[in-house]
Amino acid sequence: MKKWKLGILVTLTAFLTVVGLFASQTTVKAASKTITVGTTAQTYPNSYRSNGKLTGFDIALTKAVAKKLGYKVKFKVIGDVPALLESVKSGKIDTVANAVTVNAERKKTYQFSNTFAYYAAQVAVPKDSSVKSLKDLEGKTVSATLGSSNIALLKAYDSKIKIKTYDDRNAIFTDANNGTVAGVLNQRQFLQQTIKKQNLNLRIVKGVAGWNNEAYPFQKSSEGTALKKKFNQALKELKADGTISKLSKQYYGEDVTKKSVDD
Repeated sequence: MKKWKLGILVTLTAFLTVVGLFASQTTVKAASKTITVGTTAQTYPNSYRSNGKLTGFDIALTKAVAKKLGYKVKFKVIGDVPALLESVKSGKIDTVANAVTVNAERKKTYQFSNTFAYYAAQVAVPKDSSVKSLKDLEGKTVSATLGSSNIALLKAYDSKIKIKTYDDRNAIFTDANNGTVAGVLNQRQFLQQTIKKQNLNLRIVKGVAGWNNEAYPFQKSSEGTALKKKFNQALKELKADGTISKLSKQYYGEDVTKKSVDD
């Protein structure tokens, strides 16, 4: 009887061990099917909240990419682009959905997906300003978001234009609107949509400081490389079937998959 009971106990223990291992492997597999994506939720119409729900061009596109790959997405809100990129570097998040553009400095630390959107770096000034073009801003100060890729573009275009950086994304528009600074620097589409949404007394001046090529950033690691390749394939398919163009027109009112500006 004792041997019989011992046999049952050994068999039960082995069974529970196998079940435990299977459950553990299933958990790991399930976890690997979830990607963590950082965003500020402050960049209209790219990433923002509407009725408390996270939405925007990058948010919608990232969901479409994840669906193509069979992944679930967990969005993590982080204050600004520098902090978002640092989180990619440290492995706290897998990538960023927040109009991150590619430049030489960032490429030293991160690898990027293929470009999926283009944004012209421009400046908006008060409607009654005498400024007509970017060159008219020489010696004057414009506002810009801390860490913005537009800053480097404007400095390369004309170093005589002064730039005041802000942590607060709303303040760059507020100070330009009330005349505290001569203008606000940002991507043209963001300027247009924010001016319209907030009914600001601003207009975009002639001249393009440069182009922002938007892409997803990834950690320089084997895992980052593997995820980048998957994103590239999904982006290729989403561009071919018109999804990216459709989402662009939905949030921007134009197709940002192509370089175009009414200058």
